Amino acid sequence: MSNSNILATRKGRFASFGILYITEGIPLGFTATAMAAYMRTQGISAAEIGSFIAILYLPWAFKWAWAPLVDLVTLRRFGGRKAWIMGCQILMIITLMSFAFIDMGNAMSMMILVAFVHNFFSSLQDVAIDSLAVSTLEKEELGRANGFMFGGAYLGQALGGSGALFLSAQFGFMATFPYVAALLIAVAIFITRRLQDPMCAEDAEENIVTDVMAQMITKIKGFLSELYIGFFKSGKGPKVGVAFALLPAGALALSTVTGSTLQVDLGMSQSDIAEISMYTGVLSAFGCVLGGWMGDKIGQRKHIAIWYFFSSLPVFYLAWLLKGQTGVGDLTIAQYYPAAIAAALFTGLFYGVGSAVFMGLTNPLVAATQFTGYMALKNVAHSYSNYWQGSAVDQYGYSTVMFIDGMIVLLPILILPFMVPRSKTKSTETADSPVPAAV
Repeated sequence: MSNSNILATRKGRFASFGILYITEGIPLGFTATAMAAYMRTQGISAAEIGSFIAILYLPWAFKWAWAPLVDLVTLRRFGGRKAWIMGCQILMIITLMSFAFIDMGNAMSMMILVAFVHNFFSSLQDVAIDSLAVSTLEKEELGRANGFMFGGAYLGQALGGSGALFLSAQFGFMATFPYVAALLIAVAIFITRRLQDPMCAEDAEENIVTDVMAQMITKIKGFLSELYIGFFKSGKGPKVGVAFALLPAGALALSTVTGSTLQVDLGMSQSDIAEISMYTGVLSAFGCVLGGWMGDKIGQRKHIAIWYFFSSLPVFYLAWLLKGQTGVGDLTIAQYYPAAIAAALFTGLFYGVGSAVFMGLTNPLVAATQFTGYMALKNVAHSYSNYWQGSAVDQYGYSTVMFIDGMIVLLPILILPFMVPRSKTKSTETADSPVPAAV
């Protein structure tokens, strides 16, 4: 096993966190794209698929509930947050491989359960990765680092979604499970094992705790106190950030159940869907990296507002083409294609920068829990968006859903000017030195 620390250099930090985020995108791409498309080809309604995807996002929406484990159970003797990441990756691989023993045709509920459990471990891994990132990255690296991270997530979604669909078209859907597991194994071997948590370097020798309960109570009291300071005693920015996180991140229609069912209803085959998913995934990843650089140059909040607005344009375009028509009407794949491509690029341009803004609102002393709280709220927005859009598509049609989705974008744009960085208190200032210092 290599003892070199991949986080010791700026390039290493950008590369490692970007690749780690690939493992977060893989299961989401697989379940929300590949499985959703496969379900639609089996005649399942948009409402049922929307509910399915909404359930898959629940582990991500409620990861704040187990985020304190990463802050409080440090596992220093085993590598700190590296141990959390590696452990979750192993459990993600096990749950994926278990799909090989399930008959989807006769045990759909078991498939959903296993997918839910897999996303649970993926979301717990995300908690540890984000905490390690907040504690490791320099302030001037946040925009670019988040660009690489969410670029990695989009590449992961392309690998898990379009990659799985390409494989499914050739060898059947069950062949996709070992393929996705192999991707996670590669990241665990070549990246995760080379991580070194700076927290472990600072406290190389752990004291033996004689009274575990007393120590835990003391930790929890201090933790809750700092968490309260992080959200409610650091200026108005962190509180406004809660409202911002609960609103959809730009126009979502083409990346939710609406887009998945529209592709199948247009007559696109699994290979066609895989192809466009690959293009959109790569474009979104490119947009994340470019957006991270642009956000650092022109200001993150201004950058987000611009591209949130642009993300609504492809959705309005399709809503206009579908106006007054039943189902997909006379919409063609050729008309859909440029809208999907543009939406993917625009989404990438703001997505990574959005997380950098939340990092600026976060108290480093409780990095895992507070930052995870913001990310969890964003996933609440994804969950309810999939739920309402799936139901509304069946009842009111694609045009109405897309028009409403585009109009909702105005709400987060209006509150962005009030989401200023956190104000440092005496308590948070003392935390800044030991906790987020870069290696």
